[in-house]
Amino acid sequence: MDVFLNQISGYFTKVPGWPFVLIALAIICAGIFELYNRKRHASAANRFRLSIHSVLSGLYPEPVNWSKDTGVHLRERLLAMQEVIEEFRHNVPQENIPDYNNDWHSYCEFCNEITDDSCNAADQSSGELSEKKVFHKLVSNILRHGV
Repeated sequence: MDVFLNQISGYFTKVPGWPFVLIALAIICAGIFELYNRKRHASAANRFRLSIHSVLSGLYPEPVNWSKDTGVHLRERLLAMQEVIEEFRHNVPQENIPDYNNDWHSYCEFCNEITDDSCNAADQSSGELSEKKVFHKLVSNILRHGV
């Protein structure tokens, strides 16, 4: 066993040290880059959530300002929501982009189809899924990408 350890130690005494220094520097740089990317992603996700909450204030997470003309209200804010969605798109992992796009498309469809009559009808009938619950689920689906 001593012969084997002597061979290994002899190898390290004859090999130059600069390759090990380069490997160590590469590992340190990769670690710093990873920390920077994680911090940047966490910051972007936080801005994304705060932007969604500010655009939909009064409607999400608790619908305290759910008015009769909510459809008009949501359609007016659709452009601001689209800006937030497009800004965050490059922070979504590539494999999750189709789900992100589907969630955004579902939200847009909901905003374009919601009417005052459908809100009132859904509120009056208890067996039907309320527009508020559908809206909350759609926005939650979008926000899950900002985790």
